[in-house]
Amino acid sequence: MELTENDIDEWIKPYATIIGEKGNIDEKLRKSNPPKYFLRSTLPDNFQEYAIALHSYWINYNIPKNEIKENQNEQLEISEDDYTRINWPEFYEFKNINFDFNEAILASVEWKRPFEKQLNNELYPAEGSMDIKHLQDLVEIVTEFYGNQEIELFFIIYATNNWKKDLRYKGEINGLLELLDGKNIRLTPSLIYPTEKNWVINTDYDLSFTSIGGESKFISELVKRNKNEIFRVAY
Repeated sequence: MELTENDIDEWIKPYATIIGEKGNIDEKLRKSNPPKYFLRSTLPDNFQEYAIALHSYWINYNIPKNEIKENQNEQLEISEDDYTRINWPEFYEFKNINFDFNEAILASVEWKRPFEKQLNNELYPAEGSMDIKHLQDLVEIVTEFYGNQEIELFFIIYATNNWKKDLRYKGEINGLLELLDGKNIRLTPSLIYPTEKNWVINTDYDLSFTSIGGESKFISELVKRNKNEIFRVAY
């Protein structure tokens, strides 16, 4: 992967985080069908199928029950090895609350999750950063269906370590995961798309889920490999 000064492709640029200028979306959809609303806010309508990938919750099962308390936003040293990744339906079950996909999407955006409080053994889904597991599956599926495609990546300033400028990369998809371990990168890409334009990934910095568009076989395989994590959604 190499840094490039190329601008974001015009077909997807209107949907890019912050710099995008997407058209008006029917605000009634935000309440009646939140997944469709956010898909239309983040992706164009030129793909066969669409999906939303929910960023995971995390639970630390090593904390003794008598030490579990309300999270006071303490600045603690957190090791990912101490936490177990669980999907949204599992977390809702853990909290003894029924899971509804539409309601959960809207609640995550409006900060009205149906939980009384976040506990110190819980991490909520990351905003603006896709699960590495989902990216790993993406690389495998793209390679299987389309070969080692040339892709372009857009990292919004907040996804970089220096917080000075947006970064854009170009290269073959087999270099994506290695790039994320580099010194310049803090989060996953805000946009990922191939030069063939047959799929796209958009992770808005304000959302705890990622929008995906592509061919039916591509979406179907992502959903199949990530049950209760990636959901097919009608555009």
